[in-house]
Amino acid sequence: IPNHTSVLSGHAWILKLMHRHPDHIKTNLGITLDIFSALVNILIWNSIMQSQNGVEVKEQLGIFLY
Repeated sequence: IPNHTSVLSGHAWILKLMHRHPDHIKTNLGITLDIFSALVNILIWNSIMQSQNGVEVKEQLGIFLY
């Protein structure tokens, strides 16, 4: 059974995972919400990643980890 059965995609799906179903992040992305949030902040603060073409860093990271 697939883990990603939501009709949402991209940014909306990441936000849903982060705010409504934080326990599902571990299942879908392989890391906890705390680690995901910290990694997003590190990538932004150190100018390693930035939002591009309307795709936020958290969505880019989610795509990479998924």
